Amino acid sequence: MSVFGTVKIVLLGDSATGKTTLKRSFMGLHLEEVYMSTLGVDLASHKHVDEDIEITFQIWDLGGQTEYKKLRKKQYVGSEGGLLVFDKSRPETFASLSNWLNEVNSSLKNRIPVYILGNKDDLMEEQQNMLLDTQARSFLNENKGRYEYLDLIDYYSTCALTGSNVNDAFLDLGRIIMRKKSDAMKI
Repeated sequence: MSVFGTVKIVLLGDSATGKTTLKRSFMGLHLEEVYMSTLGVDLASHKHVDEDIEITFQIWDLGGQTEYKKLRKKQYVGSEGGLLVFDKSRPETFASLSNWLNEVNSSLKNRIPVYILGNKDDLMEEQQNMLLDTQARSFLNENKGRYEYLDLIDYYSTCALTGSNVNDAFLDLGRIIMRKKSDAMKI
């Protein structure tokens, strides 16, 4: 295997954007039919193995409610990557992306890669999805290089219920983190 190790990633974004369902989908777990808000933080570990990669993901699913802001700031410490999630059917969750980036950036002392995920694409018409994807990519490009501790890498349109692009987002982030660790060891 060419890539192996453990990575700590944070799932962040407003409440009810589908962070927990994305995590469960990636882990191959049964998806809950009843919504339950994450209280504070929910930790999970998942080992992914295929022909060229063996990564153990330590996934920190952070509650998106404002009352958990102080708690979240402590959870960012030691993070090696992030998935910032918004709900494509709720525009206010897209509008708050900058707030999330500012919160994470102000809590870190090391640079981490971040992907932005537009989740719940199954709730949108194709034309709406395309427009939102364009807006999200524009947002990403406009904000690249703006944050001292965040490398905004890419955008994925996801659907946790169908699994669309879920594995790709997690695995791409894992590979980037492992490549960064490998490069650091060569120095």
